[in-house]
Amino acid sequence: MVLGLLPDLLSFTRLLASPFIVWLLIGHQYQIALLLTLVAGLTDWLDGYAARRLGVSGQFGVVLDPLADKIMLVIVFVGLGVLGLIPMWMLVLAIARDLVIVTGALLLRIFRNARKFRPVFIGKVSTFFQIVLVLLTLIYAAYPLGVFDWLTRIALFSSAFFTTWSGATYIRKGILMARRQWSGD
Repeated sequence: MVLGLLPDLLSFTRLLASPFIVWLLIGHQYQIALLLTLVAGLTDWLDGYAARRLGVSGQFGVVLDPLADKIMLVIVFVGLGVLGLIPMWMLVLAIARDLVIVTGALLLRIFRNARKFRPVFIGKVSTFFQIVLVLLTLIYAAYPLGVFDWLTRIALFSSAFFTTWSGATYIRKGILMARRQWSGD
């Protein structure tokens, strides 16, 4: 019974870690914030491994795991943006993309009864580069070496590019889904 709850507990740990990471950032404790972020990332891998290994994947965990991931990414992204560690335009771009996706999916569900809104591959690529940006920003804040600054800039522009591309892809997909639902297909 307790082992069956392990994946959900690990996901919940990520939810709890997010405000602490931002608190550490506010206190300029970048090395500890980096470490806690890496540990939280490890819990993401562990909860998936534990769910597969233990053969448990309840409906709660199916929702909690990606929700914990997204909440953590958004909270840390906002913290980094507010503190000026990532440009405000990147924060606005990332948040706007997520709001467009959630709003579009909700509108499709309400007005077209669309129940499935699957992620697109480029959205996963975008999320990957956002995570890389967060990690490299934390590494550069903790260890301000030129090479980390250079890598962080590459991650910033890659993240911006893929965030924009995925946002446009989701908008196109939503429009196509709405048209299909409208025509009765």
